[in-house]
Amino acid sequence: MRRIAYLLTVILFAFASATLIAKTQDSTSTASPHVIEVVAKTFEFMPNEIHVKAGERVQIKLSSADRAHGLKLNLYPEGATEDGKPGLIFDQPQSDAKVEKHKDRVIEFVASRPGTYDFKCSVPCSMMGHGHDRMTGKLIVEE
Repeated sequence: MRRIAYLLTVILFAFASATLIAKTQDSTSTASPHVIEVVAKTFEFMPNEIHVKAGERVQIKLSSADRAHGLKLNLYPEGATEDGKPGLIFDQPQSDAKVEKHKDRVIEFVASRPGTYDFKCSVPCSMMGHGHDRMTGKLIVEE
Protein backbone atom coordinates (compact mmCIF):
# COMPACT_ATOMS: atom_id res chain seq x y z
CA MET A 1 0.00 0.00 0.00
CA ARG A 2 2.88 2.37 0.82
CA ARG A 3 4.51 1.63 -2.51
CA ILE A 4 1.35 2.58 -4.39
CA ALA A 5 1.03 5.82 -2.41
CA TYR A 6 4.71 6.60 -3.02
CA LEU A 7 4.39 5.82 -6.74
CA LEU A 8 1.29 8.03 -7.08
CA THR A 9 3.10 10.86 -5.29
CA VAL A 10 6.08 10.60 -7.67
CA ILE A 11 3.80 10.54 -10.73
CA LEU A 12 1.79 13.52 -9.46
CA PHE A 13 5.00 15.48 -8.77
CA ALA A 14 6.37 14.70 -12.25
CA PHE A 15 3.11 15.79 -13.90
CA ALA A 16 2.98 19.03 -11.87
CA SER A 17 6.61 19.81 -12.75
CA ALA A 18 6.05 19.22 -16.47
CA THR A 19 2.95 21.44 -16.43
CA LEU A 20 4.84 24.25 -14.66
CA ILE A 21 7.72 24.07 -17.15
CA ALA A 22 5.32 24.19 -20.12
CA LYS A 23 3.48 27.21 -18.69
CA THR A 24 6.77 29.01 -18.03
CA GLN A 25 7.90 28.47 -21.63
CA ASP A 26 4.55 29.64 -23.05
CA SER A 27 4.49 32.75 -20.86
CA THR A 28 7.59 34.13 -22.60
CA SER A 29 5.68 34.80 -25.81
CA THR A 30 2.44 35.90 -24.12
CA ALA A 31 4.08 38.19 -21.56
CA SER A 32 4.16 41.95 -22.03
CA PRO A 33 6.09 42.74 -25.19
CA HIS A 34 9.58 44.25 -25.21
CA VAL A 35 8.88 47.70 -26.73
CA ILE A 36 11.63 49.29 -28.79
CA GLU A 37 11.25 52.77 -30.25
CA VAL A 38 12.90 53.23 -33.63
CA VAL A 39 13.06 56.59 -35.41
CA ALA A 40 13.51 56.65 -39.18
CA LYS A 41 14.96 59.69 -40.88
CA THR A 42 16.69 60.21 -44.21
CA PHE A 43 19.33 57.51 -44.63
CA GLU A 44 19.29 56.15 -41.05
CA PHE A 45 17.43 54.29 -38.33
CA MET A 46 17.99 55.18 -34.67
CA PRO A 47 18.91 52.81 -33.15
CA ASN A 48 20.22 50.74 -36.04
CA GLU A 49 21.09 47.76 -33.81
CA ILE A 50 18.44 46.15 -31.62
CA HIS A 51 19.00 43.33 -29.09
CA VAL A 52 16.22 41.03 -27.86
CA LYS A 53 16.01 37.58 -26.25
CA ALA A 54 14.90 34.43 -28.07
CA GLY A 55 11.26 33.62 -27.32
CA GLU A 56 10.48 37.24 -26.47
CA ARG A 57 7.45 39.08 -27.85
CA VAL A 58 8.74 42.28 -29.45
CA GLN A 59 7.03 45.50 -30.47
CA ILE A 60 8.96 47.90 -32.66
CA LYS A 61 7.34 51.31 -32.48
CA LEU A 62 8.47 52.92 -35.72
CA SER A 63 8.17 56.68 -36.19
CA SER A 64 9.32 58.97 -38.96
CA ALA A 65 11.13 62.23 -38.26
CA ASP A 66 11.11 63.75 -41.73
CA ARG A 67 9.22 61.90 -44.49
CA ALA A 68 7.64 58.57 -45.40
CA HIS A 69 9.83 55.56 -44.61
CA GLY A 70 9.46 51.82 -44.32
CA LEU A 71 11.02 49.06 -42.26
CA LYS A 72 11.37 45.65 -43.87
CA LEU A 73 12.59 42.82 -41.64
CA ASN A 74 14.23 39.69 -42.98
CA LEU A 75 12.26 36.82 -41.41
CA TYR A 76 15.24 34.43 -41.44
CA PRO A 77 18.58 34.99 -39.67
CA GLU A 78 21.79 35.62 -41.61
CA GLY A 79 23.14 32.42 -43.10
CA ALA A 80 19.87 30.47 -42.80
CA THR A 81 18.08 29.00 -45.77
CA GLU A 82 14.69 30.54 -46.34
CA ASP A 83 12.72 27.34 -46.09
CA GLY A 84 10.95 25.98 -43.09
CA LYS A 85 9.80 28.01 -40.12
CA PRO A 86 11.03 31.62 -40.04
CA GLY A 87 12.80 32.99 -36.97
CA LEU A 88 10.46 35.98 -36.59
CA ILE A 89 6.84 34.95 -36.10
CA PHE A 90 4.12 37.52 -36.80
CA ASP A 91 0.48 37.19 -35.68
CA GLN A 92 -0.42 39.03 -38.88
CA PRO A 93 1.85 39.30 -41.92
CA GLN A 94 3.62 42.65 -41.56
CA SER A 95 7.33 42.20 -42.11
CA ASP A 96 7.25 45.43 -44.17
CA ALA A 97 5.79 48.44 -42.33
CA LYS A 98 5.43 51.86 -43.89
CA VAL A 99 5.08 55.03 -41.82
CA GLU A 100 4.29 58.62 -42.81
CA LYS A 101 6.02 61.76 -41.51
CA HIS A 102 5.35 62.35 -37.77
CA LYS A 103 3.28 59.16 -37.51
CA ASP A 104 3.85 55.90 -35.64
CA ARG A 105 3.48 52.29 -36.68
CA VAL A 106 3.79 49.23 -34.44
CA ILE A 107 5.35 46.01 -35.71
CA GLU A 108 4.78 43.06 -33.36
CA PHE A 109 6.30 39.58 -33.51
CA VAL A 110 7.91 36.81 -31.49
CA ALA A 111 11.67 36.46 -31.93
CA SER A 112 11.67 32.67 -31.86
CA ARG A 113 15.11 31.82 -33.23
CA PRO A 114 18.52 33.22 -32.21
CA GLY A 115 20.50 34.97 -34.91
CA THR A 116 21.03 38.29 -36.67
CA TYR A 117 18.17 39.61 -38.79
CA ASP A 118 18.77 42.44 -41.25
CA PHE A 119 16.28 45.23 -41.75
CA LYS A 120 16.19 48.06 -44.26
CA CYS A 121 14.06 50.96 -45.41
CA SER A 122 11.55 49.94 -48.04
CA VAL A 123 10.61 53.47 -49.18
CA PRO A 124 13.20 55.40 -51.24
CA CYS A 125 14.45 58.45 -49.31
CA SER A 126 15.31 60.64 -52.28
CA MET A 127 14.62 61.00 -55.97
CA MET A 128 18.23 60.18 -56.79
CA GLY A 129 18.41 57.22 -54.38
CA HIS A 130 21.93 58.14 -53.23
CA GLY A 131 22.48 57.03 -49.65
CA HIS A 132 19.28 55.01 -49.36
CA ASP A 133 21.26 51.75 -49.41
CA ARG A 134 22.87 52.82 -46.09
CA MET A 135 19.46 52.90 -44.35
CA THR A 136 19.86 49.47 -42.73
CA GLY A 137 20.01 47.88 -39.34
CA LYS A 138 20.27 44.62 -37.43
CA LEU A 139 17.94 42.86 -35.03
CA ILE A 140 20.05 40.54 -32.88
CA VAL A 141 18.12 37.74 -31.18
CA GLU A 142 20.19 36.32 -28.32
CA GLU A 143 19.82 32.99 -26.49
